[in-house]
Amino acid sequence: MKPRWKKGMILMQTLVMSVLLSMIAVMVMKWVLGRYMMAARNYRSTVTTARAVGYSQQIFSAWNFGAAPACGAIIDGQTLSCSISGSGMKTVVVTVDEDQ
Repeated sequence: MKPRWKKGMILMQTLVMSVLLSMIAVMVMKWVLGRYMMAARNYRSTVTTARAVGYSQQIFSAWNFGAAPACGAIIDGQTLSCSISGSGMKTVVVTVDEDQ
């Protein structure tokens, strides 16, 4: 005849193991989602920078052909705005919202 406390110990070990495994699963999911968010932000930042640089190059090429460049565009649903200042040497500032 087995003592009754051994049955309770097995249940306690099972409970502790299930809690530990669930905590490990939560930590792994938190790490995976953190990596995903970091990659998504990096991707959006890179795409936004590429669009802003491309738009500024479009403005500069318009100046090369003597045309007055227009400010503001919508590229793939993302709004780009710019401001041109200066009289002799022009300064162009292109602004893009990354979270669009």
